[in-house]
Amino acid sequence: MPAGKVIIVLLCALGISIHPGIKGHCGPGGGTGCTTELSAEIEAMKNRNPDKYRDFRHVLRHIRTMNRRQNEKTSLSVAKALVDHVYWERYRFTSAEHRLNFLSVLMGIVRVESLFDPAAVSNRNARGLMQIHSPTWKRYFSSPDEAHDLRRNLTVGTGILRHYMRRSNNDLRRALYRYLGAPDDRYADKVIESAAAFKARVLSDTME
Repeated sequence: MPAGKVIIVLLCALGISIHPGIKGHCGPGGGTGCTTELSAEIEAMKNRNPDKYRDFRHVLRHIRTMNRRQNEKTSLSVAKALVDHVYWERYRFTSAEHRLNFLSVLMGIVRVESLFDPAAVSNRNARGLMQIHSPTWKRYFSSPDEAHDLRRNLTVGTGILRHYMRRSNNDLRRALYRYLGAPDDRYADKVIESAAAFKARVLSDTME
């Protein structure tokens, strides 16, 4: 079986699907053309999907508040990747509340894991937004650098979390223990509190 098909089979075994268009938008090395393309996509989002655009604005503002050192281009790219991932067909939910819950949990994990930095690398070789442990999950990436691709990192990271949620009977705290690799309540509390804080801020601010 060709290597590409082997990877897809392994991903499907964990409930992970490949997001259409593997390359992330405008990473840290993107140029002027990439920024122009991103701006056009955000403008199209504003016109075509007001709810998604509103979530994008909340996410972007939260990222800028949490990581003031991050350059604007990277913050825009990360915010768009996050809302694209949540609004992608496979992750649609039947109500706005469930959609927001998924977005909030994702925001909590990414804040705690990488502070929204797609270039982040830990001293244990965990990489990207969701700090996927490269030695453990390397079979899902063509190279260590691909773990920093926004879409691929979110797709694989979410698949890993869903796998652990199933193994934990949908107990988020226990799934977070597995995601971290240790039963650490401080870590789980940070993620859950960060998710709740983001959700509360969104629900309390209509962002006119």
